[in-house]
Amino acid sequence: MAGQKPPPEPHGDDGPPPPDTGMGMTAVSYLFAGMLVWGGIGWLVDHYVGTKGIFAGIGAVVGAAGGVYLIVRRLGA
Repeated sequence: MAGQKPPPEPHGDDGPPPPDTGMGMTAVSYLFAGMLVWGGIGWLVDHYVGTKGIFAGIGAVVGAAGGVYLIVRRLGA
């Protein structure tokens, strides 16, 4: 019809993302990374000392605790 405008073209980015975008993935990655890194260090200590998984388990628990600490400190959860 006469006088009607076509709909506007969609743009790829209409503005900045919301401030809480990605906080969940950040929290999960802190937990996994802490457990992986400190569990790996514990596994290396187990390999060096000759024990079977004691230090790897302790390292995984310490890594999880460190991950929770980082989540609370950096994300304010």
